[in-house]
Amino acid sequence: MPRGLCAALLAVALTACGKPAIEARPALWRVSDGDTEIWLLGTIHALPPGVRWETPAVTRAIAQADTLVTEIAAASPEVAGAVFAKFAQAKGLPPIAVRVAPGQQAVLADAARAAGVSVETLNGLRTWAAAVTLAAGPMRAAGASPDNGVEATLATRFAGRRRAALETQSEQLAIFNALPEAAQRVLLARALADAGGYATTLAAWEAGDVRALAASFGPAFRGAPELERSLETARNARWSGWIARRMRAPGRVLVAVGAGHLVGRDSVVAMLAARGFKVSRVE
Repeated sequence: MPRGLCAALLAVALTACGKPAIEARPALWRVSDGDTEIWLLGTIHALPPGVRWETPAVTRAIAQADTLVTEIAAASPEVAGAVFAKFAQAKGLPPIAVRVAPGQQAVLADAARAAGVSVETLNGLRTWAAAVTLAAGPMRAAGASPDNGVEATLATRFAGRRRAALETQSEQLAIFNALPEAAQRVLLARALADAGGYATTLAAWEAGDVRALAASFGPAFRGAPELERSLETARNARWSGWIARRMRAPGRVLVAVGAGHLVGRDSVVAMLAARGFKVSRVE
């Protein structure tokens, strides 16, 4: 299950509890020319309380940027929840128990309990939405909450400054709805099998270990090229194009997106480098 998107949707699906404080050093990159400076910060959308990730380099980027760009614009839980329901719910769906592999019903029930949701509720969700909801279980167990996520903190730090988004929540959820049912069921199977994935990703992000971070997302897409293309590669291409166009205008911008989008072969960072930009890691 692609945990970046899952955590982004967690804000409208679940609540969470606490965890001891941790010092983190998330990776930060910089692209610049004579009059434009863009920082790229890989985020975790839902964090346990007390994770300290504002390193000196990140703090400087926050202070110097005149604009914050995130994946989607911030919205109230009520508005975000209504949009999620519009895309996630559908009538006439087969029971969720028949949308998992034979013999996985007990695993499904355990995952539902961990996520704090009933199987009956899952029955009314499209398969991708059930996958997103169940994948939030390990985050919930870790005490992660979007209220503690990087984007929530940045929203406070950038109060009074310009904000922009790379896509809307509706555009994001439409990507899921466009997935064939077979691909959605792969997503569901990966969510059930990925109980330790959030902890692995979080540890790599906290350490600033980009290789480990990229590897932590590997199981979500291995053998599922349609998922990788729709949920990662195509979006990375659009976002790197946006950044390339933004480099034509003066200013200082902090782009904060899920950490998985900035690491690996087809990442935003790699795509910008392929376009001829010098992308320097500063943290």
